[in-house]
Amino acid sequence: MSALGNGRIGILLKTPALLALLTLALLLGGCGEHLKPVRIGSQDFTEQKLLAEMMALLAEDAGVRVERAIPYGDNRKSLQAIQRGVLDAYPEYDGSLLSLSGVPRIRDPRTATTAVRELVTPLGLRWLEPFGVEDGFAVAIRRDLALRDDVTTISDLAALPGAISFAADEGYLARPVDGLYALARRYGLRLGQVALFPVGDRNAIYNALAEQQVNAAEVFMTDARLDDYGIVALEDDLGFYSIYRPAPLVREAILQRHPQLEAAWNKLAGRISSDDMRSLNARVERNGEDYRDVAKRHLEELGLLPEAPVAREPRGTVTLAVSPLSDMGYLPIRAAEAIHEVMPARRLQVTEQPVPADAVRDGSARFGLLGAEELFDIGPEGSITRIQDIEAVGAAGSRLAHIIARDDATDPLAWERVGTGTKGSGSWKTAWMLLDAAGLLEQVEVVQIRNPAQAGERLAEGELDALVGMVEEGHAGIAKLLEDPRFTLVDMTRLAGANLALRYPFLRPARIPAGSYPTVEETLNTVSSQAVLATRIPKREDDALRESGPAFVPGVFTRLPQRLPFDTALRLSLALDTPETVDPLLPASPGLTPDTPPTKQRFTADVFSALLNGVALAFLVVMVLLYLRPLPANPELRGGEQPADD
Repeated sequence: MSALGNGRIGILLKTPALLALLTLALLLGGCGEHLKPVRIGSQDFTEQKLLAEMMALLAEDAGVRVERAIPYGDNRKSLQAIQRGVLDAYPEYDGSLLSLSGVPRIRDPRTATTAVRELVTPLGLRWLEPFGVEDGFAVAIRRDLALRDDVTTISDLAALPGAISFAADEGYLARPVDGLYALARRYGLRLGQVALFPVGDRNAIYNALAEQQVNAAEVFMTDARLDDYGIVALEDDLGFYSIYRPAPLVREAILQRHPQLEAAWNKLAGRISSDDMRSLNARVERNGEDYRDVAKRHLEELGLLPEAPVAREPRGTVTLAVSPLSDMGYLPIRAAEAIHEVMPARRLQVTEQPVPADAVRDGSARFGLLGAEELFDIGPEGSITRIQDIEAVGAAGSRLAHIIARDDATDPLAWERVGTGTKGSGSWKTAWMLLDAAGLLEQVEVVQIRNPAQAGERLAEGELDALVGMVEEGHAGIAKLLEDPRFTLVDMTRLAGANLALRYPFLRPARIPAGSYPTVEETLNTVSSQAVLATRIPKREDDALRESGPAFVPGVFTRLPQRLPFDTALRLSLALDTPETVDPLLPASPGLTPDTPPTKQRFTADVFSALLNGVALAFLVVMVLLYLRPLPANPELRGGEQPADD
């Protein structure tokens, strides 16, 4: 460059305005990275999305711009993304990081923290303080299977005969250290069919378990549905699973660029318990709330964000009444899940009642799981009348009558005392009807047993000759009783004769297949009744004909306890997912009856009616004509001059 050119540049650089522009450009170039938003991601399930959203909200509150990638992908994809700089931070579990790196399982929290930080530091990552949640994998089974086969640990599950079918998400299958196949090797599980579901679809896993599609399922200890009726998590008795605590996993460069982030995210350290997490998951998965609203509201409740007024809809409770032995069967699980599906914004409470039908009738339970026999009342003289203030909203399945007797008392004609549930319960009514049809009511006393746990003891001591129960085939309680070699399941041929079918047609002939219980080697005759999900019809006539909704009472605008809406009844029936419709002998909601197109009314009348109608019509015509007829021209009727008298 010439001397003249260099001189011109020197003069330009000495200009104050140009020097200021150059300085600003250099500053903006150095701040480019600082102005980039922090990209926060998560894995694709509710808990991860909640924790990631809390991290994003706290970062924004600390003055950091945030770009959300919620959800981003599974733990492998997310870990790769943060190492490549595609993500800057996301919540990750110490157990997952250790297992993906092949590190042996660690149960001690301090040891796990040290191991994780030594693992991620060379990768340019930081694992901050855990949120407080102690999560982790678990194996869940249905409670009736656990009770029937005495399964409380994963080792007990492995000891069962035959292969074990599993429900799991796709990510769990791929984990080499703590995944399904590693679990099977550690416990000696014989794996059968494995039903796979997307990582974020936790409901599908629980549905497969509840509907008996699989024997067991892979779950998280903070899953909302782990509190569901009829589901139980097994003890990891061999210590297979590692500790699982979530915490922010962050790129070191991001913390150097925004040092306030560490302090912001450490505000959550130890502040979220496992119970809190399960409750938050439930609000999203069961109540249908948006995870972003739930995360923000929880931070406000913790005092980490200023609380903003939010209009909250009151969340009501809906109660399902079941019999005391229902925790050993699968029908309540099906009924509860149907209610959850149709009423996701309502909190479901399952309550065991001695007589579920009474709880429905007095309004203390919105729904009841009832057998067909429970929808009929027995009068003082043995008359049977159908209950008028209960209606079925869907078929849940069926129950079989089971009679257990001592080996030395299998002849019903020799019985003197038969044990059942509380008077009015399904087992009590079934026993009464069986004895009545066989002509044994005067000979046999029906004894109420209010504590089912004492039934076997009273039978063994000879206080009772037999026990009667209306339960599902393969019921865990029956299986437990039959473990006593002194007890046997009785064939009901002598009790379930033609007279029973005539008097009580809703009790239908059935059989208990051979092999239903370990000690049942041949098919036994019995009776069955349909189990339905039922609800109350209000007793007031003016309310019973209306569907639920607001009603006007003088001076008050309120919501009366009216009939369940017909469309809700239909949706519940469909959610029960059973091929059978409600037994035609039972009172069913009108919502279950398909709409029929209106038909034209035909005019039919007998001769007398036709003649009478004709006379009435003619009389009406004559009266109209007389009324319209003009008056005669009579001067006496006119106002005017009167004629002179003669």
